[in-house]
Amino acid sequence: MAEDLPDTENTQTQTQNSQVEWSQNNSPSIIPTIWGRLYSTKVSLIGGGCWRKTDRGRPEYHDLIQPEFSLGRALTCSFVMKKDIIKEDIIRNVSKQHFVMRRDLTEPLSPAIITDLSYNGTFINGEKIGKGNSRVLDDNDEIAVTHPAMKIFIFKDLLKNEQDQVPKEISRKYYISRTLGQGACGVVKLVYNKIKCTKHAMKIIKKSRLTNGQVNNLNDPQKIMNEVNIMKSLRHPCIVATEEVYDSREAVFLVLELMQGGELFDRITKQGNLSERLTRFLFRQMVLAVKYLHSQGITHRDLKPENVLLEGKEDETIVKITDFGLSKFVGEHTFMKTMCGTPLYLAPEVLRANGQRSYGPEVDVWSLGVIFFVCLVGYLPFSTDYKDASLRDQILSGRYRFSQAHWRNVSLHGKILMKRMLTVNVVRRITLDEILDHPWMQDAEVIERVEHLLMHSYQTRPFEQLTLNSEENNNSDDVTVINNVAKAKRALSSSYSSCEPIPKKLRYALYPEIESDEKEDTSSATSMTYSQDST
Repeated sequence: MAEDLPDTENTQTQTQNSQVEWSQNNSPSIIPTIWGRLYSTKVSLIGGGCWRKTDRGRPEYHDLIQPEFSLGRALTCSFVMKKDIIKEDIIRNVSKQHFVMRRDLTEPLSPAIITDLSYNGTFINGEKIGKGNSRVLDDNDEIAVTHPAMKIFIFKDLLKNEQDQVPKEISRKYYISRTLGQGACGVVKLVYNKIKCTKHAMKIIKKSRLTNGQVNNLNDPQKIMNEVNIMKSLRHPCIVATEEVYDSREAVFLVLELMQGGELFDRITKQGNLSERLTRFLFRQMVLAVKYLHSQGITHRDLKPENVLLEGKEDETIVKITDFGLSKFVGEHTFMKTMCGTPLYLAPEVLRANGQRSYGPEVDVWSLGVIFFVCLVGYLPFSTDYKDASLRDQILSGRYRFSQAHWRNVSLHGKILMKRMLTVNVVRRITLDEILDHPWMQDAEVIERVEHLLMHSYQTRPFEQLTLNSEENNNSDDVTVINNVAKAKRALSSSYSSCEPIPKKLRYALYPEIESDEKEDTSSATSMTYSQDST
């Protein structure tokens, strides 16, 4: 039941007193959080046509404390439209429940969302929401009822967000929420599309941080367009979709789909290791995704469990590869320096190249081998924790830690496939097609299940438009559209990983026995360490 608005000139003091009473009546030790404030438009000197001329009975503003606020003629609404404060001809067109505002106070920095419940319309900044539709509210948004000119409130967002930290072209379309991850390559923010109320991840790559303050080729619109044209052309259910790309003087902003299942890394650490069947189910999708990238002329070069995301929280879910285009945006040399700082998943030829010499797409097969290794046994094949050799020497010689206790229950075909991927000699390393044809991968039920999921993903996700946005000149704070290209609309998500300079830790096997033989009998599972550079 809504209370009558206070009849007093000192409305601010009365509002504060009511908050104290609320706190004392419910919990003396808790002060309620005011997450927003609705200012009457007459006070702001714009659009005062809704209110009666008298100020009697109308406060300057209405504090939003509860997670839900409703407005309408019904007495059950939080704000009841009454004839003593609102013009009667306006009230006649107001629904019993005209609109409702909700905010999830349990989710940090979540936006306020307004839903239109009316027949005659609720308007935000002059644009109609539409009955049953919702819209994300932002600071200083104008709310009108029944007609765009009938502005009744101005919304003030009292919970901190970072709208002013991004170009205006982005803040007009997206609500910037909490930080999801942060690393050497930038920061990842959770963002909400204001019109669709959908969640996305926005990776912010600071240009100044990538080149020690010096301008790099990210300022070249043609080079950016080349990379965006590649990214927009990637249409595969196992590749994280790029929604939009914004280029400003200070940073590049990548708006990506957000995955609900989190990282493969977290799934492994939670379970200790994955069964062979589940590994086969997930790994097949990874191989298909990387094969698709290679067919498009793209080598990932930074495959690791943190860059493998899961669509759902169930075991059998779609796997998606992310950060496949990151090296193109941060620059080849800088990207290689960042990766080589912690090369747990890097191929030997990448370390030998040291950012100077070229290497082929076979590097992704090696990284897949490390991921495969970790999935099956839950520890890293190469690590600085193994003191018998430096991490660099371990990788260059293909000398991975093989624990009999952990590999005891893994099939022989699984061990052989792992070894063929972690082969130092590039010529002898197994190819992606050979992986798919390998005996360990031949499981008709798994193949059928994967194909069913991927086909369903193709059918349920329509392709829309990807936009590249760029600053026209250094004197403007806005970013302007350069070109429009195709994009894939993908699922929502609530978890995302950043590019981290220090890799997350996995448990590792503490077995001192090391064999230095350069050849290994593939029929034996007793060897503690394999050295494969000469095989």
